[in-house]
Amino acid sequence: MESMLLEAKSVILDVAAPVLLMVAMGGFLRRIRLINDDFILVSSRFVFKVCMPTLLFLGLYSNNLSGLIRVNFALYFVFSIFLTFLLAWFLAIRISLPSAQRGVFVQIAFRGNCGVFSLALAVNMFGQEGVAIGGVMSGLSVLLFNILAEIILTRYSDGALRIRSMLKNMAQNPLILAIILGVLANLCALHLPVFIVKTGSLIGGVTLPLALVCIGGALATSGLRLPRFFSFAILSKVLISPFLFTFIAFWLGFTQKELLYLFLFLSAPTAASAYVSAVSKGDDGRSTANAIASSTLISSVIIVICVPIIVRLTSS
Repeated sequence: MESMLLEAKSVILDVAAPVLLMVAMGGFLRRIRLINDDFILVSSRFVFKVCMPTLLFLGLYSNNLSGLIRVNFALYFVFSIFLTFLLAWFLAIRISLPSAQRGVFVQIAFRGNCGVFSLALAVNMFGQEGVAIGGVMSGLSVLLFNILAEIILTRYSDGALRIRSMLKNMAQNPLILAIILGVLANLCALHLPVFIVKTGSLIGGVTLPLALVCIGGALATSGLRLPRFFSFAILSKVLISPFLFTFIAFWLGFTQKELLYLFLFLSAPTAASAYVSAVSKGDDGRSTANAIASSTLISSVIIVICVPIIVRLTSS
């Protein structure tokens, strides 16, 4: 276990440092005018509609989905995300945020980078088991994140939550469609030609670097400044939610390994896809980008400190 912890700390640096460097590179490229606002807008849409759906589809298509995690643990994980979403929405209303900023606030507070940040940590901490279990948790979280984000962004972008419009938007959401198709392809044991899988892997591989460059470009003219209340959203995402639900899971008797998986996925920084979704809805992409960069740094520190504490507390 000690070696696992040392490896976890190393992996956190290996994951977090490249993410922050890619954001910094995007900011630098924007500063020297090698990229501009039009590039950022078009690239963000390309990531949202092509690259990220391809990545999600192949991830679910290629993993064995049966018998990987206990049903009660999966349900608890989903329940934790849903309650975090409700808590964030409640806070957005209680602190009297303008309606135009509430959707962005809630996204920052509940939508985590599980498919990249948390999954990478799980794989490096638990090996091949981390690939399988982390892949399922990523699929569950991304599906729920996109459904809930569609609800909150539709509610505050359109001025009212119209069920028919929301369902139509969800049915047209490339990320949700990719997840559903990936699961169906897996369950049907669909066999895709190798050249298609390899082509898809190349397209999916563009997702993270291009999204992060766009985030950095959006940050170039604003630094890390956030609206005052948005610090509550970041604290909710990387501190309040993971601590609260990991403690409750410990009290309910989940295993040490399940607690570690849970903490890694709940304490993930705000997802890069939150920026893409915000921009696609015409919302405050800059504040979302600032929150992603800030939460990535804070989340990395929290995970490095807290993973050894969880192991000690659950080993006694």
